Amino acid sequence: MSKISDRLAKLGQTETTGFGFGARALTRKIPVILTAVTVHKPQDIQDVDADVFIMPYGSIDASKSKPLADVDMWGVSVSEKHDFDTDALVGSGPDFLVIETEATPGSVLCGADTGKGFVVDWNLSENRAKAIDNGPFDFLILDGSSMSFPLSVGGVLELQEQIAYYSRHIFLRLTQLPGDSDLELLRDVGISALLYDVSDAKATEFAKLRDSINRLEPRKDKRSAPAVLPTGEASLGEADVTEHEEDDWE
Repeated sequence: MSKISDRLAKLGQTETTGFGFGARALTRKIPVILTAVTVHKPQDIQDVDADVFIMPYGSIDASKSKPLADVDMWGVSVSEKHDFDTDALVGSGPDFLVIETEATPGSVLCGADTGKGFVVDWNLSENRAKAIDNGPFDFLILDGSSMSFPLSVGGVLELQEQIAYYSRHIFLRLTQLPGDSDLELLRDVGISALLYDVSDAKATEFAKLRDSINRLEPRKDKRSAPAVLPTGEASLGEADVTEHEEDDWE
């Protein structure tokens, strides 16, 4: 399991690290929704605090062994516009690759240790959506930059319609900050991360967004509610009906 896949599987949970003799156990709560930022130079990470960072391949300094240092999780976005060697790229240490287009060289799909994300378009055919969902992707990125907040009922339904075919984690690319009620709605429809360009993150109250997400509780599974058993006269009435039904069969 890749690092990004493991992190996404633990959304909303408390993670304990440091097991072993003489090791100090550390605990941290994984947010219900991750924050991700696309940066264009290493210095950009000093301007925003996020759970995940993504750097386009064209912005990478090939002279450095690790393009982004001192971050917990980072990845590289690639497309057919970039002339890259997949093995060398993976060897530079990214936790995942983001595949921007279908024309990207297929070699990026090889290897199971490095996580993979894929950018999906709106209104794909059902067959294409199923093919993507069956692909080797840990998460999918959907462009939501045209979405308006606060969300309307129609906006929620439209978003739900777009992701209904996917069982993968969904990163939603935004330019605006959702409010607290919008975050609850995004959580409930199944959004796993919010992705911003660093320029948009710096122009907004990004720290406030992270604080709001940290206060967000995990989604409650309505299907887990216990069944309510009938009592009193209702129980007797149902039993009587069942008894008469059995007599009719005789």
